[in-house]
Amino acid sequence: MVHDPTPWGVELAKVAERLQAKTKQTRWTDRTDVLVERDFIVGAYVVRKLLCYHPASQELRNRRIPIRRFDPDARLPIVPGDIGASYNLALSRRDTITPAELCHQIVNNTVFAFYCGETADLFDGVYVASDCEEENVILVIASDFIALCDDIVMEII
Repeated sequence: MVHDPTPWGVELAKVAERLQAKTKQTRWTDRTDVLVERDFIVGAYVVRKLLCYHPASQELRNRRIPIRRFDPDARLPIVPGDIGASYNLALSRRDTITPAELCHQIVNNTVFAFYCGETADLFDGVYVASDCEEENVILVIASDFIALCDDIVMEII
């Protein structure tokens, strides 16, 4: 049980702020990759914790987050960490998932890769999958995840 959600909300606000800054960053290193993945995972953990143990609004719990879903390419073996070699990224379908489903995918990821290109080759989102062999990889736009974090912070703090 979360008796005082304020410290969790403060941390989630910091995560959202750092991720927002990364969407504008043009110079990337291997360390940047680690920091962005860490922030997504920590943010998803905090979102999940607050939605489960704090009386968040039903609207937030039931929110549908837009994603793109990519099926595994049946001709190719699944190669963890190399989505281009395992998924047909030219074919996708639109879908939505709940915050709980999204958090599960991010926290338990076996695939985590960056998506760039919609905004002048800047970081726009991530491809994630929690189980390469049974599920599709999904594309989550960073601004959608950041907005979810911000909305939960506004409700908590």
